[in-house]
Amino acid sequence: MKMPGWAVDRRSVVYRWMGQLSNTSKIGVLSLAFALLIVIVEFLVHLRDARELMTSFLLIGLNIEPEPHKVEIRSWLFLAVSTWMFLSCVFFFLWIRAELRGRNDHTERTLRGVMRAAGHLCRRLFPEGHSPDLTIEKIHFVYQLGKDFTAQVRRTYQVRAGKDPVYFMERGYSVRDYADPAESLIDIDFQVRDINHPNGVVYFPKVNQSRKKSTCIFFLPRIEPEEARTIEVSYRWSRMARALKFEGEEEFTLRQKSAREMIEFCIEIYLEPGSGGALSWEESGYPIPNKTLCDAKSQLNWPGVRYSGSFLPPEIAYSGIRLRLRWKKD
Repeated sequence: MKMPGWAVDRRSVVYRWMGQLSNTSKIGVLSLAFALLIVIVEFLVHLRDARELMTSFLLIGLNIEPEPHKVEIRSWLFLAVSTWMFLSCVFFFLWIRAELRGRNDHTERTLRGVMRAAGHLCRRLFPEGHSPDLTIEKIHFVYQLGKDFTAQVRRTYQVRAGKDPVYFMERGYSVRDYADPAESLIDIDFQVRDINHPNGVVYFPKVNQSRKKSTCIFFLPRIEPEEARTIEVSYRWSRMARALKFEGEEEFTLRQKSAREMIEFCIEIYLEPGSGGALSWEESGYPIPNKTLCDAKSQLNWPGVRYSGSFLPPEIAYSGIRLRLRWKKD
């Protein structure tokens, strides 16, 4: 027997809600059950008052002179009507919740489609194994760590094309499990801009995991041979460096693939006073020639470290520039 359309729609809503409920945390389910128990107990305690109130509303609606000694709703009927009203309200709110979740699912599928399209576009422009002739001439990373180890990050790149034009560059952003998860790039306030041209870059998300993301940054217009361009990437990741508090250390890595030597690099990391501890640091990667590693102060007068160097060969830049921070409780 074929079910009518409205019945199928409501059944799908119920199934969707049951699936969402099964994925809800145990704490949430217990909290909901406890709240419902309190409501039921309060309802039973004031059962007589509620029944009298419903009787009054019924008499007013039927335009009958109130005579409580003659008109009274039976207890079983009152319970049945009350239960029906309660379940109707619950179902209505659950239906709204399921519909909103369904719209979010559509949005998520759309985002995955955009990421697949960005991946196909990158592979079509540059097949696997082909590397664009792009040089990362200068890099400047600034990490401002709040008292709760939330990081405000600003990355500046000066890039130069080689003998071929460059259309895009890929960049990844990952954090450890101590950091808060982020559903999308919007949640970390991700932004990209061309320093000299307001509309000089756009980006597409390529990987969108809760603690790992990457983007394809497209240059508009493309970078012509031997032309240089400076772009800035910024984001804010909640509790990104919380490993400092729980493990006492965190390693910051700068790894870049560059066609020619990196003329200059600089990493600055600052910690807001009031975290309950102090930072120390050491160079943990390949020894960098022409480097400077020293104490520094941010524009907000936060204490931290400045790690810089110049004229890095491509192989050293690609192997990774590593700086290990340690945090010791006061």
